Amino acid sequence: MSYTGGYKVLDSKQLDKEISGKINEIIDDIIKIRRTIHQNPELGYEEYQTSELVARKLESYGIKVARGVGGTGVVGLLAGAKPGKTLLLRADMDALPIQEETGLPFASKVPGKMHACGHDIHTSVLLGAARVLSLYRDRIYGNIKFMFQPAEECSPTGGAKKMIEDGVLENPKVDFAVALHVWPDLQVGQLGFKTGPVSARSDRIFLRVLGKSGHASAPHQGVDAIVASAQVISSLQTIISRRINPRDSVVITIGRIQGGDRYNVICDKVEMEGTVRIMSPGYDDKIPELIRQAGEGAAASVGARFEMDYINGYPMTINDEALTKKVEDLIKKSLGEGAIKEIPLDAGGEDFSFVSQKVPSVYIKLGSSLPVSSEDVGFIPLHNSRVIFDEGCISVGIKTFGIAALGLLSEQEEKHGE
Repeated sequence: MSYTGGYKVLDSKQLDKEISGKINEIIDDIIKIRRTIHQNPELGYEEYQTSELVARKLESYGIKVARGVGGTGVVGLLAGAKPGKTLLLRADMDALPIQEETGLPFASKVPGKMHACGHDIHTSVLLGAARVLSLYRDRIYGNIKFMFQPAEECSPTGGAKKMIEDGVLENPKVDFAVALHVWPDLQVGQLGFKTGPVSARSDRIFLRVLGKSGHASAPHQGVDAIVASAQVISSLQTIISRRINPRDSVVITIGRIQGGDRYNVICDKVEMEGTVRIMSPGYDDKIPELIRQAGEGAAASVGARFEMDYINGYPMTINDEALTKKVEDLIKKSLGEGAIKEIPLDAGGEDFSFVSQKVPSVYIKLGSSLPVSSEDVGFIPLHNSRVIFDEGCISVGIKTFGIAALGLLSEQEEKHGE
């Protein structure tokens, strides 16, 4: 399924001026909303306060609201003045189990929870876009759905899939979708675009190495699961270096390992947890089998047994080529050539991928760093306890959604022409 256009060209200069003026009128209120959400982070499927705040704001903008979609998700529906297609705009709302260390005056007030991936920015941007776009009902041919989803961080049970199961793409049927994500690699005012795969397939692995306990002074009487697990970890990396085409891209990372009870006891069980990121098509079924082969062989070499649970997570997010070019052109006319940056495929996982499997979609990276060099401040990535997003990106995000939505829906398709 791919996007097909047929829209007239907007008066981009006039529209840009109008939208910029409306954003300037509301931006202080939207930043207050962002800071409220940031101070009160909620983990996946616990976004009760956040979703209620979102729902109340949407209702105050005159937008029809559905609560409890996919758990704690919220959907707003803005019906245009005339019939046409339906565009979905998406934001995620959940935080991470991280203790915030930014020192911001509006830092998290909840111990051990933080918006370290910028979902508070996404939520406030989409609320700002909903408020602005609600003023353009008479120019909208069709509908806009505002999808505020829970639990993006909860792979493999993320909120996007549950919202789809609850009908977010139906009644009215969604024709295409746009999402954005803050990106510290880009400066405020820059937007990252890419056609085709834009995020990796993100799976989870749970591994167990089973040995035989015994006294540490007599290792020959037991089977050391710790030594076996070290062999397994090393063997897994040979999958990347020797079993994968060097032109392709796959990552296998073990992020957690636990085993052993006492310094002088041979460990009989080690548990490991990790992730697989696939960025080249054709490896979805191959990688689990290669991990099983490597694990069983490495464990057997020292007399241990290997077990694995491989959990399919988020698929690749695919940017529809025609729709991506259309949105990129619209943004370029508004923000200028310099705002558009071509980005590489990202090894991160993203459950907007489930939407992109169903309808033509565009996933955009929103620059969120100040225009300073890494030597000046040091680069702080997503999911870091000290990451700070420059709030200047909020107005850019609102304008991006606004320009994209009006560019895709406010001009008549040929079949609606006069």
